[in-house]
Amino acid sequence: MKLIKSLIKNILFKFGFNREKVSTLKYEVIYLLLFGLQSKNIKIIQIGANDGNDHLSKFNNDFSDKVLYVGIEPQQKPFNKLVKNYQRFKNFDFIQGCVGKKGKQDFYYLNSNYEEYCKKINKVHFNDGISSLIKENLSRRLIKYNLNPDIYISKFSLDVLPLFDLLKSKNLEVNNYNNIDLLQVDAEGYDDEVIYNSNIDFFKPKYINFEHKNLSKDKLENLIKFLNNKSYECLIYKHNDCLAVRKV
Repeated sequence: MKLIKSLIKNILFKFGFNREKVSTLKYEVIYLLLFGLQSKNIKIIQIGANDGNDHLSKFNNDFSDKVLYVGIEPQQKPFNKLVKNYQRFKNFDFIQGCVGKKGKQDFYYLNSNYEEYCKKINKVHFNDGISSLIKENLSRRLIKYNLNPDIYISKFSLDVLPLFDLLKSKNLEVNNYNNIDLLQVDAEGYDDEVIYNSNIDFFKPKYINFEHKNLSKDKLENLIKFLNNKSYECLIYKHNDCLAVRKV
């Protein structure tokens, strides 16, 4: 076992993963899973893509010629950064939008007051990725630092659509994304609703990787049960991540 672990680490180091003490487990798992497919065309849909500077970016950059990618992000500022980070890749599409149960909803984010606060103390507790359709998830984090949520949280209204409908509304050919390889979800506590509304019977992702730490115990159990019924096995492999793998 030690020999196998050592071999995997050496392979990862070869592809540029650092040798520091900081864990890169999330990066390693996703990178290895996609690399192991050895496919000419790797299809990825990322919901909550933020600015694209995340655990998918290294794979997307290393194998951009093989990747068919859709990045979905509702916020303007990180969305612009996302487009800029991947603008040189030809098969990358970007949608400024939100996946979930169809309808108008309020979207909550950390406002300019928070940016000024960070400048004042010369420290950033959270980045642009901390935004959600669920206000309580942001409020809880701010309260932890004795910050008043009413001062530092703002909202805007947006149209929320199921994944299939969102892609259609942007004139993307949805049939090109049938049988995708990875559905990556990071929705700050709304991950279960995103997956419920991601039409997985159509897109049939081999892997669904999502953040579970902001889901209640009941919500996580219900989501795993839902995925099991859709022929997925689920593995919580990190304190905040869960990987669902479609049975062959």
